[in-house]
Amino acid sequence: MSEKAVFSARRVANGETAAWLPDHSVVVDSGVITGVTPTAQLPSDIGATHATHDLGDVSLLPGLIDVHFHMEFTRHKGAVDALMTDSPETRIMTATDNLRRNLMAGLTTLRDLGSRNETTFPIKEALDSGGIPGPRLIAAGSPVTITAGHMWSFSTQADSVDDVVRAVRRQVRLGAGVIKIAASGGRGTPTANPRRAQYDADTLKAAVTEAHRSGVPIVAHTLAADGVRNCVEAGIDHVIHAKWYHRDPSGGLDYDQATADRMAEQGQWADPTIGRARLQLDAEKDNSATKPAPIHWAVGVDVPLEEHLDKYRRMHDAGVRFTAGLDGGDLTESTACSWAYSELLGWDNWAAIRSATQDNAEAIGLGNNVGVIRQGMVADLAAFKGDPAANIRDLSVAASVVQAGTPVKLNGESLI
Repeated sequence: MSEKAVFSARRVANGETAAWLPDHSVVVDSGVITGVTPTAQLPSDIGATHATHDLGDVSLLPGLIDVHFHMEFTRHKGAVDALMTDSPETRIMTATDNLRRNLMAGLTTLRDLGSRNETTFPIKEALDSGGIPGPRLIAAGSPVTITAGHMWSFSTQADSVDDVVRAVRRQVRLGAGVIKIAASGGRGTPTANPRRAQYDADTLKAAVTEAHRSGVPIVAHTLAADGVRNCVEAGIDHVIHAKWYHRDPSGGLDYDQATADRMAEQGQWADPTIGRARLQLDAEKDNSATKPAPIHWAVGVDVPLEEHLDKYRRMHDAGVRFTAGLDGGDLTESTACSWAYSELLGWDNWAAIRSATQDNAEAIGLGNNVGVIRQGMVADLAAFKGDPAANIRDLSVAASVVQAGTPVKLNGESLI
């Protein structure tokens, strides 16, 4: 198609993603937005110089961003089982399918927070060269964890400070754009304890120092309150899950307001990953929920969801900023994260929409390129039927998707 294009819609998000511009058009040249103007004011001969696309009665937003992707996670069987048993060839095919599927849903940028190096970096090279279709990708490759720790089956296992530093350096050498480290155990790993920290603050600080020396951000998985405290002490950039499990299974949660306040002061982001909880609640309401996974041996009697939500509200009220990530491979329901912020935490719908667009872009260091519809930004766009500012559930699978000025899906029809 022509390098110059126009995308018109009944509603277009303004440059702050805070209100609609009615009957506007986004003008694009060489993949960059050159103007946002009322459609009625476009030059009468615009069709002679630009490829014009009338997207119709839709809401046009910046392309969506999900900051918690695992390209190897399969839709067809348990993620842990697949990671343990699938062949390298199968994992490559799974990753390629996930990337295309997610792009068609409106996700134009993803951050992968843990997949095998032998899958991650060849896939990223293929994406960057245009060999396969998919979203823009920032990738961690193999996470860093203790021996037999959370995610050990696809991680670099490192126990001492020196081992951790070497693991970080290796990922940077391989091309990681972000480092992922497991600060506590996790539910998906029977040999790891979700209520206990895996690394102390000094070890995490060494990882932070090494990542930042190379200009690479670092994120940490933690379900344990001690893990959150260690991450905040160490200066981890993004705290993933950020749950507050007490180290004692009978202790429930161990929320620490002083730590949350410090987290906000230091500008550290949190990703509560509560889109999964929103989807589970929907499934239970529809009587379509699959059999719940067994409670991890270290969790004991699980904490009610409302107690977790209360802690997230308190963190947010303290000024901690949240990202939106679904934590999976097939992210076609990624917008459940925004639904959850609106419906479970009480956010304004525009704030919930921004979490999946400009907030995520800022958090992953791409805020000067993507995440808003504004002159000079990359033309990543996603159009949705209905009005998600009025009904957050209208933010679902995109009807049309534009990646760097090129339509990849128009009115429900895939073009790639």
